[in-house]
Amino acid sequence: MNGLWSSLRLDMERCPIVTLVGGGGKTSAMYALAHEGKLAGKRVVVTTTTHIMPHPGLPLTGGAELPGLLDRYGAATVGVMTGRKLSGGLPAAECLAWADLVLVEGDGARLHPLKAPAEHEPVIPPESGAVIAVAGLDALGQPIGTACHRPERVCALLGRETDHPITPADVASLLSHPLGGRKNVGPEMAFRCLLNKADDETRRRQGEEIAALLERQGIPCAITYFTKEERGGLCWF
Repeated sequence: MNGLWSSLRLDMERCPIVTLVGGGGKTSAMYALAHEGKLAGKRVVVTTTTHIMPHPGLPLTGGAELPGLLDRYGAATVGVMTGRKLSGGLPAAECLAWADLVLVEGDGARLHPLKAPAEHEPVIPPESGAVIAVAGLDALGQPIGTACHRPERVCALLGRETDHPITPADVASLLSHPLGGRKNVGPEMAFRCLLNKADDETRRRQGEEIAALLERQGIPCAITYFTKEERGGLCWF
């Protein structure tokens, strides 16, 4: 079926566990993939190896009730509430015993469109068939110190100062860097990039420029944006 899976050149059968990393729309992308999976008749689990806000429209379980919830709803969140946020519950590989697709949020960006991971992140389940590094195109033209989560790490990877305005080449370099978007991605895992917030012609052109740079490195890339209703997946579940 057409959609985000197709744009990313990923197959649900070959990549039943997918981890999303980076910033600029990871959560919305995760729920978009989950929604498409459910429409395709798949039993879908959404989970995390970090901390996320739970989706109000999806049933939540630590794992024990998962088979029944998937039978009833077709999609569920696996995790444990710690305060206001959700942390991981049943490991992704164990979720796959009951689900057809498991989508994992592997790090956080504190609402920034771009980031470089800390030493302890991202946490990618070793069984992941694919990793998607997400970036928001609204980072372009902004200073690193303003647009990026962990700006000091971004500066170190790019060889720039915090007041440097981010360019398309910077985004491509950060996403493809083995200590950036590609950190902890195993050689057997498919690696994809998703450029989000292409909500006008200028950003789409900039996204196409970044995508071309990534494609030259053999990294498939999709360009998208989510409407206000779609952000956070609220209209899909």
